[in-house]
Amino acid sequence: MKILDATAGARSIWYQKNLPFVTFIDKRNEKINTLKNGNRLVCKRTWNVKPDVVLDWTKELPFPKEYFDMVVFDPPHKIKNNGQKESILHMKYGFLDPKTYKMDLKKGLSNLFNVLKQNGFFIFKWNEEEISLNEILKLFPYKPLFGTRTGQKNNTHWVLFMKFRYERELKIN
Repeated sequence: MKILDATAGARSIWYQKNLPFVTFIDKRNEKINTLKNGNRLVCKRTWNVKPDVVLDWTKELPFPKEYFDMVVFDPPHKIKNNGQKESILHMKYGFLDPKTYKMDLKKGLSNLFNVLKQNGFFIFKWNEEEISLNEILKLFPYKPLFGTRTGQKNNTHWVLFMKFRYERELKIN
């Protein structure tokens, strides 16, 4: 089994953060120090973003085609507007460019599905506070199998895809 976490960050979704069959990638390799004091950012809490490989999922990936059995993808879901102050969420997870996010996500999804094996699983996490899940699902090359909502506001989605060899296996109309 080979798994790719394409947006590892501080590996916060993982219970076991150092599995030998998981490749953690992120475009950053840094220590983030923050503390929220009311609405102000002050340095106190630390997250270590230390991927196995520093890579950006929007760029071509150096892995062989159909190499991974599973891909986990939790991309930034916040859009950073001009003049907006950096928030803790922006610092921890990054942000999307308001002008290019659809193109960036579509290219990234293409890159990630390219390194996913046929009949492999793709786990996608999305928070629709700013952009609806339905809008993002239009960017995927495959239709989702199932998913669920989580979070305090019930607006975080976990969605499972399978890379079918032939679309007729899904019997999509």
